[in-house]
Amino acid sequence: MNTHEHAGLPLAPRLDGESRELAARIHACAPLRHPAFGSLLGLLAIEASTDVRTAAVTLGSRSRLLVNPQFVAERCRTQEHLAMLVMHELYHLLLGHTRLYRRATPRQNWAFDCIINAQLCRLFPAPACTSFFQQGVPPDGGPFALLAPPPGWPHRPRYAGGPLGAAHRRLYDSDSMTTEELFDLLDALATEILPEHLGLLLGQHDPEAEGGDPCSLHPDLLAEVRRLVARWPMVTQRGGRDDGGACAQHEHGRARHDPLRRAVARLVARLATDQGAGQPRRAAREVESLLPWAQTGDRRGRVLAAAGHAPLLWRRPMAARSWQRAGQVTVYLDVSGSMHPYLPAALDGLLHHASSVRWPLWAFSTEVHAATLAELRHGRVHGTGGTDLRCVARHLAQVRTRRALIVTDGDVGRVCGRDAEALR
Repeated sequence: MNTHEHAGLPLAPRLDGESRELAARIHACAPLRHPAFGSLLGLLAIEASTDVRTAAVTLGSRSRLLVNPQFVAERCRTQEHLAMLVMHELYHLLLGHTRLYRRATPRQNWAFDCIINAQLCRLFPAPACTSFFQQGVPPDGGPFALLAPPPGWPHRPRYAGGPLGAAHRRLYDSDSMTTEELFDLLDALATEILPEHLGLLLGQHDPEAEGGDPCSLHPDLLAEVRRLVARWPMVTQRGGRDDGGACAQHEHGRARHDPLRRAVARLVARLATDQGAGQPRRAAREVESLLPWAQTGDRRGRVLAAAGHAPLLWRRPMAARSWQRAGQVTVYLDVSGSMHPYLPAALDGLLHHASSVRWPLWAFSTEVHAATLAELRHGRVHGTGGTDLRCVARHLAQVRTRRALIVTDGDVGRVCGRDAEALR
């Protein structure tokens, strides 16, 4: 009997016959819906499994799409419904949700599903597809009504009144919403998403049940995800910790921010290496002086004095100021979407101390790009809009830099394994 690996779960039999039948159904329906999903499926092993409630993509070095055959029999009797289930799981990959949190909260899971279901319905608005999401909405609705389009959508939608209806309209008829805006809606409604509500959501929402490190994804699969997102117009770039899009040049102004200038000065003074590379500056240093009276710090003089041979002059270090060339520091600047409000001040602070920066400066998003002093003076940086601190870790290892200043808002996700070791 074959078994299939699951971290933290009891071993369950792999349903080989059902796996083959399910894989055939999925490959038959998904490529017809969108070629992008077909290319992703080509990198996943499809398995029938009762260890997941609906479906899940495992993480780690061996990526698999696990689908519960009982759920498929009950809720995915048509090819369109099966395609919606599979694309819902793949959409989690495309938006980076599987790598943002080690353990997502119920409200985060609800917000992810609201956004994904709305995007899929707008991409495939036919009732044969949207009805898959509507069949799981409870009669009383509430915040779970946002998991499916409203009655009559898309031609004559009947939205509820109040903030819930306004959110519903934005999800299905405008530029969608961010997870933060959905969290604010829950607060305004004084509603909480509890663990027992997860049964209303699609997919497996427990990283440990998916197996593997939630910070890890097979390199080939991750590369394909980024390639698709980079050329996928239907994905609205929200910045921050997503996979970004195509690399492009962005221009930012500069805004003087004295506290940030002082913070950069302190950090550069602490981290700067390669003495003699920067501009001259007056700095305090210790010089040894000779004095005619006894000095407690002169241990040699005290020993001689105790032996009856007191020295004529005593040694003492004294502070003196002289001209020295400042050191320089390698700088990595986060230029992702979430950093855009702060980049004018960050650029001003770094350019104010340009002589202490080792050029080129490295601008990072999901990729690392060199930025010259002239480019930064014009506010020009290259980035993809997303963030992945792992690209910095790998670049540091590649260029063998042991000390660096990373300027970021901290919204960079998790770094695990060898990349975390490289940063340490």
